[in-house]
Amino acid sequence: MALESARAIVVKDGIFRLSGRKVTSRMGYTIGTLYQLFDSMDDLVERMNAETLSDLYDFCLEGAERDQVSEKLRAFGLLFTEFVNERPNEWDAVMTYQYRDGHKASEAYNTEIFRLFGLMKDATRHLYAEDDNARHSADMAVLWASLTGILGVARSERQVGGLSLDQMLDQLIRLYLDARS
Repeated sequence: MALESARAIVVKDGIFRLSGRKVTSRMGYTIGTLYQLFDSMDDLVERMNAETLSDLYDFCLEGAERDQVSEKLRAFGLLFTEFVNERPNEWDAVMTYQYRDGHKASEAYNTEIFRLFGLMKDATRHLYAEDDNARHSADMAVLWASLTGILGVARSERQVGGLSLDQMLDQLIRLYLDARS
């Protein structure tokens, strides 16, 4: 119930309006009950964000069905964009929530990140030697960061260099594939 309440608040009002008191008020419980379930707000938000990333993974699975690497990467980008546009406040929670100093991501959260990277790694596996996992992983991290940056620019409704979201996405894929050939 706490996760559902937190998500409902974030969907309606955004991550910056989320508080323990709002979550428990919505649930009809006391703040003490919340902290019996979660160590901190960081723990609650991280669990909620892990669920959002899991939903994103499921949403992007359709892109893995394409034949060509460029088609798969483009499909991932477009599906990712569609997901973010449909669930902007949840995505903002993933991207902007500031964990307290010393907070370490849980294994469950990291698993969701690695599953998303895995979609891209599977799509591009044949572009790398079997013993080149470190480079492949690094390239996927940069591709992920680039895609989230492009989405951030597109969501701000600003154009960079006069390029649309589709044009930036195509350019990113071309640059990546050119660098791999």
